[in-house]
Amino acid sequence: MHEGRWMAVDWSAGRLRVWVIGADGDVLDREEADVTGLTAYETGLAPIIAHHLDDDDGIDILVTGDPSAPDGWGDGACAKVPCIPPGPDATTRVEARDDRLHVNLVTGVRQDDPPGLMLADAVRIRGFLALNDTFDGVICLAGPRTRWVHISAGEIVSFQSFVTGDFIATAFAAMGNSGQPGAGLGDAVASAISKPEAVAARIGALEAGHRLGTLPDQTIRDEVWGLFLGLELAAARPYWLGQRVALIGSGDRMAAYRTAMQVQGVLLEEADEEEAMLAGFRAIRGA
Repeated sequence: MHEGRWMAVDWSAGRLRVWVIGADGDVLDREEADVTGLTAYETGLAPIIAHHLDDDDGIDILVTGDPSAPDGWGDGACAKVPCIPPGPDATTRVEARDDRLHVNLVTGVRQDDPPGLMLADAVRIRGFLALNDTFDGVICLAGPRTRWVHISAGEIVSFQSFVTGDFIATAFAAMGNSGQPGAGLGDAVASAISKPEAVAARIGALEAGHRLGTLPDQTIRDEVWGLFLGLELAAARPYWLGQRVALIGSGDRMAAYRTAMQVQGVLLEEADEEEAMLAGFRAIRGA
């Protein structure tokens, strides 16, 4: 059995990440691939990990993300809030055609009202709480689907999901623009929070300004990011106002959320997305 090695897999938003982990919990290797449009999960995973497999020995693989969904690889079992994040007993074995692959799907978390589903983010929450076991408050997971999650006494009490990233991408596609925000982000956030009814008209003006060549590209980037983040913060206000808030993310997206929340005076604790994910996998594995 590969001398204690195992694999952790995150298959989310068209991206596949694989970590090969040793018996001591250290990452031995890492793979990443674009799997947009693939739904045959074993077929998509197998070529990415093939060179990590021995001819005869099996290997344990923990998987989170799309394969764990109700329409995924297994039966889509989910814990219902309020609940603790997934632990060692929150996995479901699925059969693979290659009997060397001992695949266990990590159970997701669901919410009925409003409807909500968390898969990989539930693993990140498990990891964050493993590293911060006294945390009570709200976790903001900044990603393609941003989630605000209320944590109390180690349980996920409730959560809300936002498709802000999709709105930003759609606006940029219409304008032939893209990129990260700059110094003007904060003003746009404040504008959206104070006058949310004006956001759609302002986006229309930004598109016209782009086509006419009367607005700098950076101004457009700042405002598109800021206006949509402002709308999200306004809607998520019950989660962050007066709360202890932790931001989990990475890169430019995390920086944008940090700036947006700082404009509103939110004091943040921060954690790296991949570190939280790996800590979650280790906790679920019991490593």
